[in-house]
Amino acid sequence: MVNVPAEVVSKRKIVEESCDSTSRNNTSRIQLPRDLLCCVLERLPLIDVIGAKLVSHAWADAVLSSKSHSRFLKSPWLLLPPKRHGEGGYTSYSKWAGSGSCCIMNLEENMVYDLKKSTSDLVSEFACIGSSHGWLIFSDYTTLSPFLFNPFTEARIQLPSLKPLFGISDIEEDDRRIKILWKGKWVILSKVDLRLSFVSRAFLTAEPTGGDYVVVLVSHFEYEGLIYYKNGDISWRPFNDSGFPNSIFLDDIMCYENKLHVLAVDGAIHTWDLETGYPENKIYNRYAASNHTLERPDCFIHGLYLVQSDGEILLVARNVPEEGDHDITTGIFDVYKLDLEGRQWVEVQTLGDNRSLFLGQNQSVSVSTEDFSGCKGNCIYFTHDNHYLSLLEGSEMGMGIYSLKDRKISPIFEFPSESLSEFSRLPCWLIPSSC
Repeated sequence: MVNVPAEVVSKRKIVEESCDSTSRNNTSRIQLPRDLLCCVLERLPLIDVIGAKLVSHAWADAVLSSKSHSRFLKSPWLLLPPKRHGEGGYTSYSKWAGSGSCCIMNLEENMVYDLKKSTSDLVSEFACIGSSHGWLIFSDYTTLSPFLFNPFTEARIQLPSLKPLFGISDIEEDDRRIKILWKGKWVILSKVDLRLSFVSRAFLTAEPTGGDYVVVLVSHFEYEGLIYYKNGDISWRPFNDSGFPNSIFLDDIMCYENKLHVLAVDGAIHTWDLETGYPENKIYNRYAASNHTLERPDCFIHGLYLVQSDGEILLVARNVPEEGDHDITTGIFDVYKLDLEGRQWVEVQTLGDNRSLFLGQNQSVSVSTEDFSGCKGNCIYFTHDNHYLSLLEGSEMGMGIYSLKDRKISPIFEFPSESLSEFSRLPCWLIPSSC
């Protein structure tokens, strides 16, 4: 369990003021010898190492070659959204990180940082539908225009509107509801219904700054299933595959060896080859779990997750007891690996002491505990990822660390006394792939 230090904010402010003073009043300090500069970088909090890239080209080169930057790229971050507060307002979740309304926590450093107000406002205003390769994927439901956002660099990439694909010609908004003009008829939806009606999950096939990436969305409107945007296109397209299941039966998406793998609730994987261009009309494979039921007795499956781990394709089933309070703070995680030759899932009892999984609204990720000290081996770090429950007052949205050895859940860190149901958005993991 992480005990977040109370002095985090003061340390953070000292670092910010020092960097600002250096860049404004004493430019000669920027020309530090490279060895000395690397020593300075090693002593900075990880989040400030990324900010140091903006000082000069020399600093940027030093950052990219530093051990701190390597640690940053291997270190999971937990995004803590603002809380619900009163009538539609928001307040800061963190009691440690100043007056901002949105925080980000680094497990290796045991530190919580305030995000800038502009970033906090963005997280509060728009619906986050995914986290992939260190980027957040947002949807603006008043315009149906998704966009990508990097909370570390504040880079933003606007994507085309979904309105043409969905057949929507106009959208009107008031305080509580949205009116959409769909195929010549006005349809009225509450804002809660709206967030559940269009897109529930999003995924990036690669880090977007490289330019060669595809954005994949799980759609629930007009085209029920997968839709995608390939960088450089002018519009979204549906996946053209008549054998593909309805979107409500999709659980997770993964890109591995340049193939897009989509997990259905029955344990089947649908696969497209991305090497030859657009992923439509490509390979379709099905790996059935006929040899094993994924659901435990007296439990229901809360979610299925697909993750590549050390060369293996894993499926994780999160079972929650049917009886009880259903606060999603209890449950059992079962892990299976894909037997390619037998075309079936085989249960595994351990991930190994040097491997952990991070599951939730984010792209499911496996990390090596040898890369940083803040992660427990043979454990599953999870956050709540039920969009419907997250929009209901009083809903409980658990997060924690599940030990495959002890089969018990422990908290990630000590929460304030308020209920997790006060989150205005879903917490999610950020695993940077470059920055």
